[in-house]
Amino acid sequence: MEIIEEFDYRNAKGILSALHPNIKEEICAILSDKNNILDLKLGENETERQLSSPIQAWFKAKGWATEKLVFTMNDLRYDLEKDTIPIEIELGHERLVYADFFKFMSDYSKDRIPLGIMVVAGTSQLFGHTWHNSVSKTKKKILAIKENFLVPIWVIGIKP
Repeated sequence: MEIIEEFDYRNAKGILSALHPNIKEEICAILSDKNNILDLKLGENETERQLSSPIQAWFKAKGWATEKLVFTMNDLRYDLEKDTIPIEIELGHERLVYADFFKFMSDYSKDRIPLGIMVVAGTSQLFGHTWHNSVSKTKKKILAIKENFLVPIWVIGIKP
């Protein structure tokens, strides 16, 4: 896998570097590891969720909690969390980011998280369909609501 594009909204990377420099380095190492390869061939009964499962496993092997409850809402979960740093893996349809934004906003407004991190496709085409979420699509959505969306977000675009 390879990180090919990033969007650093409201200095999320700087905040993460100041609070947890080891976590920032760990995230980059996991997502840049050439041995971590996603198989994009989904079977007939599989969904895009299967694309995020290997990524979760790579992080879990490094001590990250998976399917961690959102701090302020017990009916929603983050894909990954470590030391109050949540990660959402959003490789599915681009409209699914809005739920991630809501989770981040809820916890950030209550001072439960300092920032959010999203792992998305570098470009939709890398994952085989134009509807896959990507850095550019996420950035466009964030900037459209920037007056109200105050959560620092680090969007990381990967190449499988």
